[in-house]
Amino acid sequence: MFLSTMEKITEQILLEKSSPKTNRLEQIKILNLSRMGLKGEDLPVPLLSKLCSLEQLDLSGNMLQEIPKGLCLPSLKILNCSNNDMEDVVSLEALRNVEELRLEDNLYLTVNDEHKVIFLLPKLRIFNGKDISSTAHHIRHGSTEILRKRVIGVWERSFSLPDPITAQSLAAVEKRFVHAACTQIKYGPNSLSEYTKWRVEMIAKEYLKSLTCSDEEGGKITDTTPTKENEVKPSAGCKCNVASTVVLQEFFSLAWSTVLMSRTGGSARPCNILAAGGKRGLVKLIHPRVNLAFGEFRASRRAISIMRFSPRNASFLFTGTYENKIFLWDIGGLDRDYNFKISKLLVLETCSTPLHLSLLPTSPDAHLLSGCDDGLYIFDIQLSKNTQKRNEEMEIVFPVYKKKDKKNTYRTIDGLSFLSDDIVASKSHMQGSIYLWSWRATRASWNGRKKEVPAVVLAELQWSSTDVPYLSLGTCPGYGYVVCGDEQGRLWMYHITDTMMEKFKSGKTISATEVLEWPSPVRAGMGALEGPSINGIAMDPDLHYLVALTDKNMAVVWKRESR
Repeated sequence: MFLSTMEKITEQILLEKSSPKTNRLEQIKILNLSRMGLKGEDLPVPLLSKLCSLEQLDLSGNMLQEIPKGLCLPSLKILNCSNNDMEDVVSLEALRNVEELRLEDNLYLTVNDEHKVIFLLPKLRIFNGKDISSTAHHIRHGSTEILRKRVIGVWERSFSLPDPITAQSLAAVEKRFVHAACTQIKYGPNSLSEYTKWRVEMIAKEYLKSLTCSDEEGGKITDTTPTKENEVKPSAGCKCNVASTVVLQEFFSLAWSTVLMSRTGGSARPCNILAAGGKRGLVKLIHPRVNLAFGEFRASRRAISIMRFSPRNASFLFTGTYENKIFLWDIGGLDRDYNFKISKLLVLETCSTPLHLSLLPTSPDAHLLSGCDDGLYIFDIQLSKNTQKRNEEMEIVFPVYKKKDKKNTYRTIDGLSFLSDDIVASKSHMQGSIYLWSWRATRASWNGRKKEVPAVVLAELQWSSTDVPYLSLGTCPGYGYVVCGDEQGRLWMYHITDTMMEKFKSGKTISATEVLEWPSPVRAGMGALEGPSINGIAMDPDLHYLVALTDKNMAVVWKRESR
């Protein structure tokens, strides 16, 4: 039975209907205002906005047409608005932290309104009692990016900014542009046409606004511009200068590949994608060209330490995890709406956290090398065998292990990369040098029974004597370069030649060809940055660019100048 509609919401009523019982509005976590015959005007915004700790609110069984404007409930996670007269779901936008929402039995709401709600509430995951995670991701990201591309297409075909730009001329262009976009763009079933027009109008206005914003309004530039002060003058072997620095997002590993994306008519085209994995064990799949994170999947219950795509099977992705396992996934291809299907192909058991993954250049579908926190292990990854879960086939051991002391076993392999089809570059934590060893000769010495196989070392490269771990190395096989950063921001570069390899036969370590000093870039108001630890190195195949990843949330890009 409804209470009298004349009764207003008061502080006393809020305290009576709250849980846990308290005498302060700020402490209320659960509030039941169901079946009170409430209309929008019966909800006093100033009073309700004092419920700063409110997590659950039940407004079911009332006569609400919308949520009153200005209502602020920053802690609200669960909201029940079922069995009302809701007409305007846009009013829910202010409750952006809501994770669970019920809107059943609102006669005037349609499937278009449901899509609007899912888009407007970025954290919503349970809607009318159902998990909507996959649907929500497509609505918020996949379909949004598709519509954005089509909106831009309408603009580029038929419109341009007025000259001069005035408020009146811009408003006229906006009106014609929005109308054209809403008329021309068709997407999804007819039952969602209202939602599509609503999103197209929103996207068109945002896009036009982005075209008229100045650089200062559009976003602050955080990159350090190269100057004479941060130019580097190395020796004649490889002249480089700093091209740019980039502020990074929070991820532990990245991997690139090119998969096929289906098109209308049954044809397919290559699509460059980026996989990013990190702390939560999730792999995010990104199409950088259109700035779209189009999907994700859970690769582990723990964090992802390293990822690598297969160069032979472009949709095969290896993920090393902190649960001491390496998984091989097949992400397949993409359809025109970025839908994809994940299959788990292999589970490789490691004794410790995988830090680096390398595949044989000549047969990447045969063996995987994994540098781990407790050694370098080789896995048979041939899918022709029936076993999905596998242990290592053998462990490669190095001369430095004999230096074992109480503080360090030297078994942490924090650098691993192929320099050629046969030669591997690797290093251990606190080793102070880098080994070049032969894969073929090492494997040929394995008798098939012993797990431990000594590496056939070809050369030892002198490097920094540091106790800082996880300073990785990179190789450029086409030019014979090995590069490794150190704890002071320097890059040790080794140009490996036959002559250098001959010198090692005398038992001497090989010195670096040159060492590039840290360029000391300057940030406004902060002065020159001291040399950080270089955690990772990457080079393009033609050695035009060298990228050094630092522990200062910067990636320094070096460009080789032709002589």
